[in-house]
Formats: sequence, C-alpha cells, structure tokens
Amino acid sequence: MSSLKLADIAAAMAAAQSQSSNVTLFVSIMKRLWNTVVEDANLPDNIVSFLVQVLPTPATVDEIQSLWQELRIHIPTWQGPLLQNEVDNCLRQFGHGHSLVGAEMLYPPYRTCIQPECSQMNIKLKKPYSAQCRVYTLRRGILPAYETSLACHRCNTRYHYAYFVVRASEADSQREFYAEYQPYVHAQESSFVEDRLCEYFGSLMCLSHTSSSDLARSYNLDLGRMDTTNRQTLLSELAQSTVMEAFFLHAILRRSRRYNQTLRVPHRGDWEHRLDNALDFYNQLMAGTGQPQYCHACHDCLKFFRHPDTQRLLYMRGGTTDGVTNGHPRCLVDKCQMRLESMKDHFCPAHLHLQSVCLIRGCDLQAEKGRLTCSQKTHRDKEEEYSKQSESAFSDLTRRLNKDNVPRTSRRKPSSLSTQKASNHSTFIAASGTESGTSKLKLQLTRNWTHNEQLFVLSCGVIISRSTFFYSEGVASVKEFLKRVFPWPWVLPTHIFYDNACHLLQHLNATDDSYFKSVRLAVDVFHARHHHKEDGDTFCNTNNNPALFPELRITEGKWSLNSSIAEQTNVWFGAFQAMTREMSVPRYNFFLDEMILIRNEWFVGEQERKGKQPFMLDFEALKAEWNHEHP
Repeated sequence: MSSLKLADIAAAMAAAQSQSSNVTLFVSIMKRLWNTVVEDANLPDNIVSFLVQVLPTPATVDEIQSLWQELRIHIPTWQGPLLQNEVDNCLRQFGHGHSLVGAEMLYPPYRTCIQPECSQMNIKLKKPYSAQCRVYTLRRGILPAYETSLACHRCNTRYHYAYFVVRASEADSQREFYAEYQPYVHAQESSFVEDRLCEYFGSLMCLSHTSSSDLARSYNLDLGRMDTTNRQTLLSELAQSTVMEAFFLHAILRRSRRYNQTLRVPHRGDWEHRLDNALDFYNQLMAGTGQPQYCHACHDCLKFFRHPDTQRLLYMRGGTTDGVTNGHPRCLVDKCQMRLESMKDHFCPAHLHLQSVCLIRGCDLQAEKGRLTCSQKTHRDKEEEYSKQSESAFSDLTRRLNKDNVPRTSRRKPSSLSTQKASNHSTFIAASGTESGTSKLKLQLTRNWTHNEQLFVLSCGVIISRSTFFYSEGVASVKEFLKRVFPWPWVLPTHIFYDNACHLLQHLNATDDSYFKSVRLAVDVFHARHHHKEDGDTFCNTNNNPALFPELRITEGKWSLNSSIAEQTNVWFGAFQAMTREMSVPRYNFFLDEMILIRNEWFVGEQERKGKQPFMLDFEALKAEWNHEHP
C-alpha cells in the first residue's frame, strides 16, 4: 500500500474522530440546555455563537443549525455518553459572554399544570422567573446556576425545580415536593446540593462522626475548589447551615419515597422550624418497630440448635438493651416532658412563669428584682458566693499568685490595695462555704438534660430501635421500652441480655407481668462477671446467669451470641452527643434515627460481603406458629 493511501486513511480517520467529538460535545451541551430551547425549531443566536466558539472542530452557523435539526428528536432520550466536566468548563468560561449565565439551568419537571382542575385542560406554564443560585456537587465542584420557575395563571400555582406552591402569597401556603426523583436537593433559597453529596455527608457523619462545620470546611478546601467565577454575587463557599439543611431534607425525601407519601412543608417561616412537622411525623413512624432492619436476621444473631432431650430443631434470636448518656435539654420541672420552645430555655411554654422563681433548688419563692434568689439570707449568700466565684480570669489568677506568695517583677507586682482585696475575697469564700452553711444549697443555673438514649441491638450489631429516657434507666422504663420494641409476643427474641436483668425479672415477678415468659432474660457476660456479686446475689445467680442456658455456649469460654454488643455499639453512638447537643427535639430524634439507619445499611452490606447471609424474618409465619402453640 502506497504512503499516499496511508496518509488519506489517516486523514479520514482524524476527520471522523473530530466529527465524533463535535457531535458528542454538541449533544452534551444541548442536553444541558434542553429546557431553554425545547420549543425552538432553530437554535437561538446566542447558543449558536456559543457552540461556534467551544466546539473542537470549527463549524459554521448553517452546519450547527443542520446538526440541530438532525439530532433534535434524539436529545431528550439520549442514553449515550455525556461530557459533563467539559460542558461545565465551557459554560463557566464562555457562557456569560453569550447570555448563558449558569453551568446548570434548573427548570421544573413539568411544562403543563398538574393540578386536577387544570391537567385535563393541558394548560401550559408561563411567567418564567429566574434567580441565581449555586449547585454543590460531589465530583463537579461548585457550579454557578440559574433556577427558573414557571406559573399557571388559572390556579395560581408556581412550579419550582424541586416543588410547587399553590397561592404562595397566602400565609398558610405549603411547598409540595415532587414524587419524581430530582438529582439536586433544594437545601436553602439559593443553594442546591447534589443528592450524592448529601449521601456522602451522611456517611461521614455516621461512620466517622464528622461535624457539619468540618464537612463544610473540608468541602471548600478540596471538593469545592473549582473555578466558579461567573460574575455572580452569591458566595462560592458551602456553609455549615447548608450542609445540615441538605442532610435533613434529603433524608426526609428518602423516607417519604420509602413510605410512598407526599412531602409538604410550610412555604413561609424560618428554615430551622420549617421541617418540624415532617420530622415529627417520620419520627413517630420510626419509633418502636419503624427501623427498616427491624426484621433483620443473620448467622450472628439467629442460631439453630437441637433440644438436648427431644432432639427437636430449635432456634434462638438474641439481642441486648442498654442506655447511652446522650440527651437533649428538657424542662426543669420534674416529670414534665413538654418540649422547650428554644433549646436555650430552662422551662417549657407551660412553665415559663417559673422563670422568676428563686433559683435555689427546692425554693418556690419569687426572686427579688435584679436577683437570682429570694430574700432569704442563706439563699442570698449562695448567690453572692457564686458572683464572687465568677470573677474575671485575671483577678482569679492574680489571687492564686498572692495566695502562694509567688515572686514577680516590679512591673507585674500588684498594689497593696489589690492584694488586700484578693485576701479578703479568699476569706469570704472560705467563710461563706463553711460558716454560713450555703455549701448544701444548690443554684440551678444550668439546663436539665434527658437521662439517656436506650438502644436495642441484635447480637450481630444491627440496631433495631431507640428511645429517649427522660429521668432514669429504671427497670420499669426498660420494661415499657421492650414492650414498644416488641409489641406482639411472636416477635420477641428468645434471649434478651441486660446488665440489670435480675432486677428487671424481679420487677416482672412483683407486678405479675408474664409478657416476657417465653424470653430468657440474662445479664450480659461482662457485667455478670465483674459487676454482679458472686456471693450474696442468689436471685441473679439462679435466674439470670448466662451460664444457666447451655444453648448459649459453644465451647468453654466461647458463646454463641455476643451479649456485650450493646456496650460496643455505645462507643459509636455516644460520640453523637457533641453533634446533637443543641439540636431541636425533632431534629435530635430524626438525626439519631437516620444515623442508625445509615449504619445498619452499611453494616448489612458488610455482612453480605463476609458471608453472614443477612435476610428478613417472616413475622407472619412466626405469628402462625405462635398461635398454634398458644391457642
């Protein structure tokens, strides 16, 4: 073959490759801009001039229009490769010069009204309104974008990218989110977060306890460090509040789709409380038996064995309950479980009148104006003692130097007057703490917190339920918690481990409660060995010692079920205290349930990888078996 023919073939191949690159980039761009040109038979001049500038192979206006006519019908359903990053860069760099001011153009998913009174008339949406926004993505950085909303003139409904609002001017108007999947979450008014980035944030919060502020900093330093200079006035950096709002809204949308329900939130009001009703609703669904992995079973929590006498094949399913000292602020009034209006409050709305009462615990007299305590001398002395102890850091540290006669330079040596004041102050504290008897009095200056979070963990490590204990982890509260977790006798596990199982069983016997008669209550192995007396605790040794149950032992020193799994899980769960400390009650409960849900999903995936064969129990079959054995 001659060298001329080889050159011709090479040139033809290069031309074909160049034409293919032109077509791929053209389709990618038009797929991105489809909403802006969907009704145009010919491409607008600004888009044509943009394409002339960015296509790798020079093309004329007529060639671009001809290409549009040929490919127009295929672009909406195009399933081939798309050059996302290339389109982002082209729109960032050259879009503004051609009136294409966003790398993403966010439009509603509908072009006609979907309200029942309008859908039959096929009324087209009009009155477009565009606003600048930012789109935060996982792999494409921060994208400048425009969101365009459309309206129906007949029913006064405005359609946004993520939701629609009927009669938005009314005070009680609501945002109704679309049932269809949308790739971006409308986190705040001008901020959209990619759903994959929301999942990434949730995973980091769950598995490594990364705070929202650290997530925002990390994103701005790494994933978000891309050129976003598109002459927009909006901030480029991701804010901590945006991370949290995106996380909560993404999780709520995920739950609404799981339950096949429509998400509605108030259109007006501050972002902090706009989601409260939806959060409360899904918190109620999750309580007790609502975790998706509630029916979980695997080789680590479900075991089979034969009865030593009858050789009948039996099964056992074990789990552990324990409390973790996480909590949220609560009302100072004993036994009150009404929510605080603000997490900074000391009293709920029903007890706000107690804010003017003396802060000494147990005193119900009114505090004097400008004071924390009433007129009683001992109470007033306690307040004065607190005031003295709250002196400035410099004065306190100076007093310590004077107390120990620490030598100093003349420039730093205090005057005799300040030395005398410090000495008098030390004398006053000693006197007020001993002679006046105020040391026994307690000033209630801080908020009260709920006592603990109670978990029920299967022996494999999957958490199937959580509940807040307000005042103590008493055995009566644990009993009621277990009844909420297992509301029917046929769903009860065969073995429940609890570090105070002996007192729980005594309580059940004293109250003649036979609900758990089919369950073997045992103290977990660690607490049985180290925290329960070997001598003198006959009831525990004869009723709740795990060695009483031979099916729990495989060999000497090895157990078939992990009875200490709750203690191990508490290490993970307890680390959320700092992250949830100032959350409102709806967010607090939703966040913890979502962390458990994400962890369970990850945990079950690890079990599948390790060959533990996780599956869901058929409780209907267990119900039939129970009814057969207990007619």
